[in-house]
Amino acid sequence: MTSEPAITLYSSDLLSKWGFNDGDEPDIWLDYLDEMGLDWDDIPWPLVPLVRRYLLPALAAHHDIEVYEIESIHNPIRARRVNGIEIDDHAVEPQVQLTPEWVNVPLADALRIAQEGRRHD
Repeated sequence: MTSEPAITLYSSDLLSKWGFNDGDEPDIWLDYLDEMGLDWDDIPWPLVPLVRRYLLPALAAHHDIEVYEIESIHNPIRARRVNGIEIDDHAVEPQVQLTPEWVNVPLADALRIAQEGRRHD
C-alpha cells in the first residue's frame, strides 16, 4: 500500500524569516507538478493558503497564535505573537515551542488549492 504524496509544513517555520524553505517552492511540489504534466509557471505554490487552512487550525488547539503576511523574497507568512510572546523572526533560536511540530498536506489538496486560487485571481 503506497501513501498519497504529501508536503510537510513545519510549525517552527512560522517563527523565522527563512522558514518554509525561505518561501520557495519545495522540490516535492515541483516534482509533483512534473508528474502531473503541469508547468511550474502555470501553477503558483499556495504556501499561505496551505498554512492558513491546515497548519494554523492545528496550532490553534494548543496556542493563541497571530500571524501576518509580508511581501518578501523570503517566507511570506510569519508568527507575530504566540501565547502573548512577541516573535522575533530574525532570532537564531525559536522563542517558543509549537505543538504540533508539523502537519502533512496531501499534494493533491495543495494542487486543488493552487488551482482554486488561480481562478480567483
